[in-house]
Amino acid sequence: MSSAVAYDPYDDIDNNPFSEPEANPQRSVSPDLRAPDDTHPSIGAQEATQGNTDSHAGAQPEPEQGMTTAQHGNPPGDFPEASTTAAAAEGADALLPERRSSKFQLVVKVTGLERVGSFTNKKENPTVKFDVSTNLPTFRKQQHRSLKKTFTEFRNLRKFLYGLISGTFVPALPSPSTNYGISNSEDYCKTVSNMQEWFDRIAVDPFILRSEELAFFIESDFDTYTPVGKTKLPLSGLKRKTLKQLAPPFDECLELAEFRPLVKSVHHLSQDIQTKLLKLCKLRKSLSHDENSIGQGFKELCMDQSQSHSKFYNKFGKTLSAVGDIDSVMATLDIATLYDGLEWLVQETYSVKEALTNRHFLMRDLLQAQQTSSSRQEQARKLRARRDVSPLKVDEAIRALKAATTAEHTLTLKLRRVTANMLLEKQRWLEWCDHQLQTSIKEYTLRKIEYERKKLSLLERIRADVRAADEAGGLSRLGRGARLSASGVSPSQTAQGDSWTSDPRSRAFEPSVLRTEFDASLESDTRDVHDTHPEDQHALDARSAASLLGTSSF
Repeated sequence: MSSAVAYDPYDDIDNNPFSEPEANPQRSVSPDLRAPDDTHPSIGAQEATQGNTDSHAGAQPEPEQGMTTAQHGNPPGDFPEASTTAAAAEGADALLPERRSSKFQLVVKVTGLERVGSFTNKKENPTVKFDVSTNLPTFRKQQHRSLKKTFTEFRNLRKFLYGLISGTFVPALPSPSTNYGISNSEDYCKTVSNMQEWFDRIAVDPFILRSEELAFFIESDFDTYTPVGKTKLPLSGLKRKTLKQLAPPFDECLELAEFRPLVKSVHHLSQDIQTKLLKLCKLRKSLSHDENSIGQGFKELCMDQSQSHSKFYNKFGKTLSAVGDIDSVMATLDIATLYDGLEWLVQETYSVKEALTNRHFLMRDLLQAQQTSSSRQEQARKLRARRDVSPLKVDEAIRALKAATTAEHTLTLKLRRVTANMLLEKQRWLEWCDHQLQTSIKEYTLRKIEYERKKLSLLERIRADVRAADEAGGLSRLGRGARLSASGVSPSQTAQGDSWTSDPRSRAFEPSVLRTEFDASLESDTRDVHDTHPEDQHALDARSAASLLGTSSF
């Protein structure tokens, strides 16, 4: 393999085929050791003079890492061969000057969400309202209040940053709507929360903060932003698909070599869980429809008021219909909690996987550059061995050798920078991924417990009537009729706790299990029994429950 050190006319014969051997050749300092400081000035000095003019430093295509120790010119214990995050942190100061200073900050507070226009526009292109406070020199002022941006503008910004800054993991945008339905408060709160989380992730990435495009986006007028520059991926289209089918080049960084298969596995497993969950929820929707039909059938059995149990049939039918409504809501909530949480994770894993693929492409480019440099050196040696060589050919060979070694050195430095940054971003991304999964599972579980308790509470309201239906037999034959009379049966779901587990009741669930939004279907009069406690943050209100039942489709 050829050396990654740029050509030096005063170097020895190993690097300059046209030089004569000297007793004490004058050696120069390797540019690879001083390039990080010379090529990329410190953040404080450069941003003070020209703001984000060096934002392209974070936009290097995902560098490759198939280089040997001899190609780097570094000892075996140096950073590029290190496979630990600690080693990446040690080399980050020299390779990533963008991370040295943390004095520049961006604080974004999402204040609201607007959905206007047609139904499609309301769902796919809502307007996000937010405030911004920053001390970045690329902004014209530090405070921006009551900003409005459409989701299409956010997509344009994210697409531009993804093409510009390929050395980092640009966060994927959350979904513009949720499966709660766009006409209720749960969708509003969840979408606002997701956008706030996206801004928080953007604000901690130094490469994104250094980009002038972020300032152009925030300071542009409403619904007028388009990317100022033009970017494109290192490879795209059919060529990208073809190269992805090939085996990746050898990667000396073990952490990143193992990280891409892990991300790809999470991506496919999440999609598989989504598919099965969607199928399950469709079956539950069908089940709830059948339960409503059964309940309606029992209510029709009490048309003859002379029957002794007509009131019981009517109440039992209404209860089954209410249970069917609960099952329908639970199916929608499963989609709105666990499915939506996995959807964001699917988009995020795909973005990270493609960023790591871009790094593999850069590794291939580096290998080609090394082969070109070796070929140019061999051609120069052959010219030197000839006696009647033209000076023009010598100059041309020297220029070609310089260009090849310079290109090799540039790609080597790109790869080292991207590798160092991805090792640092990897840990932060894994923490976010774990937090996202835990949040989705927690929300899914809480909703599941809440509505299962509501279902149990409704069924227990007809427990005494069911037991008293057989006046001559049933439990009375066991001598338990007196203890289980209608006045003596107490519900298991009370404000004091759950009688099944003897656990104390959480305040968040007190009103939701004592009075539910489905109680009206059990009452013969038209009294409003939808009152909920102001501290109940988990229960759906009656209007939202009706919206879930009416608008949800799969």
